Amino acid sequence: MIIQHDIINVLNSRHFIENYEPPQENIILSINEKNIGSAGNFVIISGLPKAGKSTFLNTFIASNFKKEEIFGIELITNDKIGYFDTESNQTDFYNNLKRIKYMAKIKLFPTNFNAYNTRIDSTQTNKILIEAYILIHKPKVVFIDGLLDLLDNYNDEKESRELIVWLKKITFEYNILIIGVVHTGKKDNHTLGHFGSMVDRYAQSVLEVIKDKESGIFTLKSKYLRSANDFPDIHIMYDSILNKYMQCAIPEPPLTKKRAK
Repeated sequence: MIIQHDIINVLNSRHFIENYEPPQENIILSINEKNIGSAGNFVIISGLPKAGKSTFLNTFIASNFKKEEIFGIELITNDKIGYFDTESNQTDFYNNLKRIKYMAKIKLFPTNFNAYNTRIDSTQTNKILIEAYILIHKPKVVFIDGLLDLLDNYNDEKESRELIVWLKKITFEYNILIIGVVHTGKKDNHTLGHFGSMVDRYAQSVLEVIKDKESGIFTLKSKYLRSANDFPDIHIMYDSILNKYMQCAIPEPPLTKKRAK
């Protein structure tokens, strides 16, 4: 077998460096002071449709603008933050932006924030737009709600693999954190298709959002974490009187009377 010169160069570039100390990890997203997302990685927020994934995503962004944690969640960067909504119509998109402002207690977005609604764009166009944004604006964090709109078929193994490679490539090359939303299936509650299985494996963290229909409580759970131990579940609910989301506790199930012997 004849090995081409450029392949040898690539192989040599992947070799370890003796006594090399990599730079300190740039932790961007933390929950309860645990490393959930750092530069050069991607994080997944998973859950059923309408389970509250976008609500927690909005919380991540709002915590950066508020300059403090919200429900134990903190996103820290002074660089650009990009937000791509590939799913919502215009009404829901702007309602999400209003929610971010309300949670952050701001009237105008800071200049380091960009938001785009790309619902009408194709899978390939979405990828091109996202990478163009990264090249032009040089953000430190990019939110993609949702990642499945970057695929024509999430059950296609080759296409799923190509998207995973793309995520690994752009997070490494641009040293950014990508936080993406992925739906789960109703039958098994697993992230959908071949892509879901792959993205769970390669993500730095996979977070799960669950909604209890009876109580209206949204729960954020640590499903798979590579760089930290699990954090306690975060429960929030919307208080219609105070007109805001509040952290809450899960109500205890009613006690059942034991049968008399």
